Amino acid sequence: MAAAARGIVENCLDVQPGEEVLVIADAKKEEVGRAVARAATGAGADAITTTMPLLESHGNEPPETVAEAMKAADVAFTCTTHAITHTRSRLEAAEAGTRFGILRSVTEEMMVEGAMSVDFEELRRRTEAVRDVLDAASDVHVTSDKGTDVTFSVDGCSAFSLDGYFHENYGFATLPPGESPTHPAEDTANGTIVVDVSMDNLGQLEEPITLELEDGYVSEVSGGEQADELRQLIEESDENAGNLAEFAIGTNPEAKLIGNLAEDKKRAGTVHFAIGDNESLGGTRKSEIHLDGVVRTPTVRLDDQVVVEDGQLVEDVVQ
Repeated sequence: MAAAARGIVENCLDVQPGEEVLVIADAKKEEVGRAVARAATGAGADAITTTMPLLESHGNEPPETVAEAMKAADVAFTCTTHAITHTRSRLEAAEAGTRFGILRSVTEEMMVEGAMSVDFEELRRRTEAVRDVLDAASDVHVTSDKGTDVTFSVDGCSAFSLDGYFHENYGFATLPPGESPTHPAEDTANGTIVVDVSMDNLGQLEEPITLELEDGYVSEVSGGEQADELRQLIEESDENAGNLAEFAIGTNPEAKLIGNLAEDKKRAGTVHFAIGDNESLGGTRKSEIHLDGVVRTPTVRLDDQVVVEDGQLVEDVVQ
């Protein structure tokens, strides 16, 4: 993992000698955290590693001690099982000037193969191209052969290029790289989403999960035992847990479908949707969860332009 960790530290986050670097891990991700910490030390930074308790879900707030440490650091790497990207703590630390490298759910194997083996500079160009067309769009229509048929507005909603590099206006870099997300305009999503690859907190799906949406919120969840788990999680969470929080297009041709959202959602030509918190993407709906679900072979129309067709990025878009 050493070479990948050096690239993340030195190229993606541009860690400088003398900077204070906080590496946050949990018990399941300590080896990845150690690799990143060693790379930060090798770059001349002062690296501090902390192991925090395993969170229950993506989007849960970290302990207060960790939250305060994030605000004090120049750079923070979150090598955690559950993402703390979409939390108040991460936003407050970013506002204080902390640069974030997000390695949510990243395993030792993922550090050295698959999505991390991509040509980062070529991927940046491709992802920025997708970001530009998504940013310029007003209306989105997504369909799939499994039954997805959903429409929503993105008018006035900024799109991002999560290409592995730190962006000042976003406040973070995500690894593995390769997606362009935005948030659907609140209360505009209607239709059906059929998640057929993997879902946060559930992993690889045994059968598809169908989400019915009315005016931006999940109104019904169906599809077997894992759908029952998701329905219960939404019902036991807060009022915005069913908010359609994110729409994103994967751009990484080296990413594999492995049942781990950190890589699955980066695969070129897939899309993913998230429910719950959208504040980190520019929205106003706060929630204690943010859960992604991947659609394998979508067709995506942005206004009148097809940008993904049956799970393949249209080459005219990324050239």
